[in-house]
Amino acid sequence: MERTLLLVDDEENITSALARLLRGSGYTILRASSGRQGLELLASHQVGVIISDQRMPEMTGVEFLSKLKELYPRTLRMVLSGYADLDSVKEAINRGAIYKYITKPWDEEVLCANVHEAFEHYELMQRKEQLALEIQAANAAMADISLELARLVAQKDTQIERISHYDPLTSLPNRQLFLDRLERELVRALREQRMVAVMFVDLDRFQQVNDSFGHAVADRLLQAVAERLKSLVRASDTVARMGGDEFAFVLAGIKDAKDAGEIAREILDSLARHPLMAGDNEVFAAASIGISIYPADGQDTTELIKNADAALYHAKNEGRNNFQYYAAQMNATARQRLILETELRRALEREEFVLYYQPKVNLASGKIAGMEALLRWQSAERGLVAPGEFIPLLEETGLILPVGNWVLRAACEQARAWQKAGFPATRVAVNLSALQFRQPDLAGTILDILGRGDLDPMPGSLELELTESLLVRNVEGAIATLSGLREMGVHISIDDFGTGYSSLSYLKRFPINSLKIDQSFVRDISSGRDEGAIAGAIIALGHSLGLQVVAEGVETVEQLGYLRKARCDEMQGYLFSRPVPAGEMTRLLQNGVCLSLSAEE
Repeated sequence: MERTLLLVDDEENITSALARLLRGSGYTILRASSGRQGLELLASHQVGVIISDQRMPEMTGVEFLSKLKELYPRTLRMVLSGYADLDSVKEAINRGAIYKYITKPWDEEVLCANVHEAFEHYELMQRKEQLALEIQAANAAMADISLELARLVAQKDTQIERISHYDPLTSLPNRQLFLDRLERELVRALREQRMVAVMFVDLDRFQQVNDSFGHAVADRLLQAVAERLKSLVRASDTVARMGGDEFAFVLAGIKDAKDAGEIAREILDSLARHPLMAGDNEVFAAASIGISIYPADGQDTTELIKNADAALYHAKNEGRNNFQYYAAQMNATARQRLILETELRRALEREEFVLYYQPKVNLASGKIAGMEALLRWQSAERGLVAPGEFIPLLEETGLILPVGNWVLRAACEQARAWQKAGFPATRVAVNLSALQFRQPDLAGTILDILGRGDLDPMPGSLELELTESLLVRNVEGAIATLSGLREMGVHISIDDFGTGYSSLSYLKRFPINSLKIDQSFVRDISSGRDEGAIAGAIIALGHSLGLQVVAEGVETVEQLGYLRKARCDEMQGYLFSRPVPAGEMTRLLQNGVCLSLSAEE
């Protein structure tokens, strides 16, 4: 920092002497011969210290320095005077007009020290003022920061509140907020003796949209459904997303239970008649709805939700795309289903699952050409359980994955045992579920199972049966998976052909070996109805594509005759054999049992 010193004295020799004495200390020195000239210099220079003589014409040193105190209070003022002027100088010192008094004649060392000390004091005051300004600015900044922090905290609290109570995808209330609102509505209904309806809405076959179009389109469909549902209820009602493709309603203050049914019908009609836009895709949605009513179906949130869920499950069992009111017997059904699920989970650990085998017969020779492995459950509590009672539950709960892998392992081990026994017809067919087929590395999983069972797939000893609908959900992915399996030597068969999409363009692209005609077309095949024509067309189509054709569900000689005339390759059904345990299948192979072809000729 530059140190500027102003010397004021009407005697030039005094200012010159002072200048010579102080110049060596590095000061910038200004000189004035009067108080007026000194004020002019101060107007154009930033002066830190002033030394002024007391006795000057026009304006004394005390008067000059007192004036400076008003105009330039930060400048340190020193007066140079003899002892005769001591009284007036003291009075000025007391008023604060003068920082220091220097007597004439001066002591050079003392004077230099006083000037140096004055500049130190001046600079300290400057730094103090600067620090005060910085502190003031910092305080202002801190105040701004505090306000901004308070705003951000409030904003974050709002965000946390929203995240805690609203679904991020649809912006609907989530399960927690739904329960809170239902609880408050039940309190109000108890006080005012009113009815409340709880309604669960679950989209039918939503997984197909997810599989066919991907998660992004499925998410947009959920958003579109949420908007549609909001538009169908009153402002006093609550519609929430409970998770996945399930939504729930609190219908407040309804006058009659049928009011909830009317809203449910309106929802179903709106979804059925007016398509939803999921991005660029137009989708018609359907739903199943379950309804419980307060106070008839429950007195608290837990009971009402449980009963609405039971009604929803009943609606799905009734064919979907409908609504059902809760009835007491539904809980018994739900309990039985839960017990069944628990027993299924234990069945794998207890080794209660068994495989039955149904032979496939070559229609040219009558000999066994292979067999289909069919899952059965030999329950310790229930006995032999029919597949229709437990396989849908396996698929719904995801247990089909570990159970399906067990089926593959068991079938491969049995096929290897028959190979070692020298039986030629040991191709075993296994059904794959949609969940199994969508596994990331299905080919690797099957290769590992084949390796553990010491079964070489190259002779075509393993056949996988898949439905058409499963394959068309993701055509390119299905082709890649099937190609990998074919390269391993695994045969691929389309099961229940004719009941799904039956797209020729897809069929030509899939690397498959055979088609299985669904038994619904075989049942009335010889009655002259359309089923015969359809079966014949499927056989001709399969042969034109170089595929084998297998008819399932063959039970009569007439059906057999029709299929042979249509040149069907293989049959499977009760006419030859029911599904049988592995031991009985072994005896059929040992005895070389053949299908009699003479009876139908």
